[in-house]
Amino acid sequence: MTIETETTVDSKGRETVRELARRVAELAGTTENATRRKRWCDVNSLRKPDRTPVICHPGWGAWMELMPDSTLTCTDPALKGLERQFRQTLYKWEIGDDTVVEPWIPVYTTMRLQGEHFWGLPITHIHPSASSSVTAWRYDPPLKEESDIEKIVAPVYRHDPKATRENIAQMQDLLGDILGVKEVCGVPGPGAWLHGWATELRGVEQLLVDLFDRPEWVHRLMKTLQQGFLNLMDQFEKAGVLTLNNTGMYACDDLPSPGFKASRVRLKDQWGRGESQEFHGVSPAQHDEFLLQYQKPILARYGITYYGCCEDLTAKIPLILSIPNLRKFVCSAWTDLGKLAPAVGDRYAIEWRQRATDVVHAADLSAVRRHLERGLEQARGCRIMVVLQELETVNNDRRRLPEWAALAKEVAARG
Repeated sequence: MTIETETTVDSKGRETVRELARRVAELAGTTENATRRKRWCDVNSLRKPDRTPVICHPGWGAWMELMPDSTLTCTDPALKGLERQFRQTLYKWEIGDDTVVEPWIPVYTTMRLQGEHFWGLPITHIHPSASSSVTAWRYDPPLKEESDIEKIVAPVYRHDPKATRENIAQMQDLLGDILGVKEVCGVPGPGAWLHGWATELRGVEQLLVDLFDRPEWVHRLMKTLQQGFLNLMDQFEKAGVLTLNNTGMYACDDLPSPGFKASRVRLKDQWGRGESQEFHGVSPAQHDEFLLQYQKPILARYGITYYGCCEDLTAKIPLILSIPNLRKFVCSAWTDLGKLAPAVGDRYAIEWRQRATDVVHAADLSAVRRHLERGLEQARGCRIMVVLQELETVNNDRRRLPEWAALAKEVAARG
């Protein structure tokens, strides 16, 4: 991020961002914010919180309705990005969920990919012609023949400390007297995303056919991706650039791990993540054979981890619970909470995700209330959190998310 100096024409934008930062800093120092942080820390550390935490995450489409570009005033692109970030934080506070406001602004470590593509091959998504980019698309995978697997090149990154220092200095100059400036770094990629990369490289339908037609080739592909990502993890850990990630809704007492030294964060001092969306329709046996056995060595490198996203994991509950350092089971709107809750008890946290369409397109929230009441009763005694995401629209109703947050907190408070 390059931030223009105060001598440029967007000096007004600079003051706008600083004023927004002051408001964010005020919220970060409130008792309410500390209460929210403790609530997340308790549930993630497997303690019973004062109330089940509740949070919603508007996606890009929802934010475009809630905060279109025309409402932003900064002209410098970097300042505009900060303005959007701060205004979103302030709006989330107004929604009234359990969003935690951090007293610092992140500056991401500059790590440069060596080469043009993450796996050495271009990933192409084909969108319908003469339409906006906000639409369905299909893969044009680079692995068209089995022999194309030889073209995969494991990712290599180079640390650029000079660029990192410059970015930190610029942020310090802009906001350092208002908010802390914190360098942030994790291994790139959404965790143990082997199935996702395999899908990007091969295509989702073809990969599922490959499980039957060429299983040994799929094993080779997954092993290639696993070893490449494990090597990437080693690169980041050896470079000494990793930072702690037990913040916000991931606050917990278990991280960093014993033996931690502030001068060098290890992978085992971080949360890890795994999921399996593209393997939603794959049997538990095939899930274990072709995916989870390759994910486990990646997940094992982290201190604690969570697993799941939008996929239905009902039939795979014992499989996911076999992950040794699992801390949180993500229960999608399609996973049966009634079957998951007794299986995990209070030994794991449950991230119970809601069906976004049921919330934003309902005439009223009476059915949502019944759903929350039933689910939280099923999970009584569990360490559970209520999460609403995949929000790509709010149906142009700015009141809906505050209404949902108030309702969810009311129901949660009864338990």
